[in-house]
Amino acid sequence: MASILWKRVRTLGEGGFGVVSLASTSDNQPPTLERLPPLIAIKSCLLHRSQSLQEEEAFLSMFADSPYVIHCFRPNIELQDGVAVYNLLLEYASGGSLADRLHNYNSGKGLSEFEVRKHTRNVVLGLVHIHNRGVIHCDIKPHNILLAGSDEIAKIADFGLSMTLEQSRAEKHGLRGTERYLAPESVVDEKYGPKVDIWALGCTVYELMTGTPLWESEEDSQDSNVLYRIGFEEPMFQNAKLSNEAQDFLKRCLVKNPSSRWTAEMLLNHPFLNSSEVADNNVQPATKTTKKLKIIIRKPQQKIAFKNPSSRCTADMLLNRPFLNSSKVEDNVQQATKTAKKLKIILRRPQQKIAFKIQPHNRDLIIGH
Repeated sequence: MASILWKRVRTLGEGGFGVVSLASTSDNQPPTLERLPPLIAIKSCLLHRSQSLQEEEAFLSMFADSPYVIHCFRPNIELQDGVAVYNLLLEYASGGSLADRLHNYNSGKGLSEFEVRKHTRNVVLGLVHIHNRGVIHCDIKPHNILLAGSDEIAKIADFGLSMTLEQSRAEKHGLRGTERYLAPESVVDEKYGPKVDIWALGCTVYELMTGTPLWESEEDSQDSNVLYRIGFEEPMFQNAKLSNEAQDFLKRCLVKNPSSRWTAEMLLNHPFLNSSEVADNNVQPATKTTKKLKIIIRKPQQKIAFKNPSSRCTADMLLNRPFLNSSKVEDNVQQATKTAKKLKIILRRPQQKIAFKIQPHNRDLIIGH
């Protein structure tokens, strides 16, 4: 069946899990299965070593409705020269990873802040979805954020090290992830929660904007030195390439105490991600519609706020104006007064909402790309 539906074209990458290949698909596809696009990515390993891939497929199926997580079409088992191979049929990200983009752009000296803001917002939207489902990714880094589609939407990939909140509380898991993105609580106490993804996101944003990993220097010739610095030193993320908003965003992500670290939902309201340019470029029609409605509501508020009360006529004065001083109008004064009261109520409701809206200021060490 595999040879009929798709054919491997070339190898995209290799790792401890197996191999990722680019594959072309056939036009003749069974109507009972989800239709495959012309190009897909196939993640493969030997069937008897496929536990990690099978667990990844289970996680990906939980996020099939998220546009910010790489889509898994389905698993597949094939025979290659009599050997059983387990495959995951995945969405192909033609834009490569953010690690690829960083390497190829500006000689690896960092991406533009606008591009980093745009991609980071999509990643945070993906993390909101993941964390709300009770899952911890455990390996957020530029290599695991892929750019898919003609719009190059940033999507989270590679759930091979992910775990549920229940699993994180049940037992110790050692060092789980890629070392330079590990959170302090993981290094020191082997603890994992959704906040480890936020710490890794901060490390990722710093690296994308500066072109330099946060926890790497010429002195870090040994892995243990990096881990010690993560566990016991404060991160130094001040850099001339970072705007004030970018530095404040990192300040919310790179907090040593996980209980004081911001959540993904809180980060969505940070000015670094919530500027009009970034939001307008985010593929969320509902968000754009909401912003238009806010503009419509705010216009009359601005006009009312700047009128001078001392120059405004009283109700008694208005009744003597020719415009109101006709018999037909007088007969309907009471009705007009009721209508005016209703209009005042309509105007006050959005003002109250705006006034009270608050914005918040392998189970062992795995080192991979």
